[in-house]
Amino acid sequence: MKNLITIRIYFEYGQKIENNSFWKKLYGSDFSEVLLKRAKNFGLHQVLHLNVSKGYLNDQNVNWGQHEIRNNKHPHLIEILDSEEKINAFLDEEKVLLQNTKILMVKNEVLLK
Repeated sequence: MKNLITIRIYFEYGQKIENNSFWKKLYGSDFSEVLLKRAKNFGLHQVLHLNVSKGYLNDQNVNWGQHEIRNNKHPHLIEILDSEEKINAFLDEEKVLLQNTKILMVKNEVLLK
């Protein structure tokens, strides 16, 4: 696979999913689970949900992930690897879901294996 890129999607633990019914809001999946399932169904090459132990987003206070119950502002990160065309198509299809996230695109210089 040539021309691979990586995008990183930063979001808060308590990220809401817009346009959900009452029951899905009450018993539904969390944001990362929904995003992972949609990426898999879209056929993206590789998707990782990385555990952030400490950090902050948007100049907020530092959140420490050392408690049983996480703060809703605790940062999370999903990393996606695929071709630029496929990732852009996925981002376009999921723009409503991703509207309250930060997305960073990284060009991959060399694929070692």
